[in-house]
Amino acid sequence: MSNAHELVAKTTSLISFPDVAIALNSALSNGDNSSKTVTEIIERDPALTAAVLRISNSAAMNTGVEINTVSRAVSRLGYRQINELVLGIEVARSFNGLSNDLITIEDFWQHSLYCASIAKRIAKLCKGVDAGAAFTAGLLHDIGQLIIFSRLAEESEEFLSKSISDFDGLSTYISEKQVLGYDHSNVGLELAMRWKLPLSLQQCLFAHHEPNKIQPTPDLVMIVHIANSLAVLAELKSSSLDDAPDIEASAWTQLKLNSDHIPALLDGINEEVSDLLNIFTSH
Repeated sequence: MSNAHELVAKTTSLISFPDVAIALNSALSNGDNSSKTVTEIIERDPALTAAVLRISNSAAMNTGVEINTVSRAVSRLGYRQINELVLGIEVARSFNGLSNDLITIEDFWQHSLYCASIAKRIAKLCKGVDAGAAFTAGLLHDIGQLIIFSRLAEESEEFLSKSISDFDGLSTYISEKQVLGYDHSNVGLELAMRWKLPLSLQQCLFAHHEPNKIQPTPDLVMIVHIANSLAVLAELKSSSLDDAPDIEASAWTQLKLNSDHIPALLDGINEEVSDLLNIFTSH
């Protein structure tokens, strides 16, 4: 495809529209935020309902109380977090129909869930950043890459090989630009705009590799930027930043954090991701 817009336009017919998530976001945006309304919207979809309950009881949410109904999940997590959670689940499920031979759906969502869980932990250390929004942004940050893998197999093989030879596989987005003329951040942004996803999410999809593309850079973008690199460390079971994509020094500074926080951010993360993975890879 000649550009990201054309690629997304020709792909969206293969991806189910996240209608429940959009309806819930619309209701909450319009002030129709009674617990009954929110619960009824979610319960329209039995599979979504099951996923919400399983995630609400997962180690990642850690409410300390068993949640066995959607209404209780709404009460415990709050409207904002439940809205972000549903959005993440719905958009993730939309992609389970796409197939490719370059990466398994399990590997893709494993990295995404590492990023999501770490982003949520970082958000809890920062004032004014919603942890649910951070989780969703981390979960969906690479969806543009999944579209590219599924629709542009030959080109994907070329840029993956180039990334390994030139960048040790750590900066695939640069190779994507060299081969395609655009990268998965452009594709993710196009999809997010087409589906009218929240602006904060659009920004994270667009700038998670190069946060300074947006000025001033929102804290949420910086969080996902750091979380993406730490997710690679978690996957490799490494504690050395040399093994991860470079992190902009300005990200640590802006969030008032530093690399000393890394051990705590990664502690127990494998349990969280293992707990969540089958939810996002089941059809």
